[in-house]
Amino acid sequence: MTDTLIDPAAASALTAGAAVVVEADGRTASNDALHTAIEEALLRGAPLRVLTTWGARHREMYDATAVAERDRLSAAQLERRLARALKRAPELDVLSIDGYDSAAEYLTEHPESAQVLVLDADHPDSPGLQTALERSGCAVLTCDRRHRL
Repeated sequence: MTDTLIDPAAASALTAGAAVVVEADGRTASNDALHTAIEEALLRGAPLRVLTTWGARHREMYDATAVAERDRLSAAQLERRLARALKRAPELDVLSIDGYDSAAEYLTEHPESAQVLVLDADHPDSPGLQTALERSGCAVLTCDRRHRL
């Protein structure tokens, strides 16, 4: 006999259409999270939503001209990664989402859109993220693909 906290049929009904969400901010650690999110979306048969949040980071460090160039380079890098994923799994429903400064902001505005949020090991924790996660009810998967010692 198996103890079940949530009926699997009910759980799949709750998350039907909900996506695997990952934040891409251009750091190496977020690239690791992107790879994990792609694998997780494929395993779950779920859509993948990639929050492109590098703009907020770039605005803090560079002038307007440099920000535009960094945004262009980051977008091109993300598109290459997603193109490789789609070549491997053309059935994957992928959408890049711009206009949010963080996963917390996105989940606050769209609490039912995610079944799991994939975070890199270096992702900063914040009270806003904790609140958004509690309200959304989505699972969190933290990954670190760089086998640290």
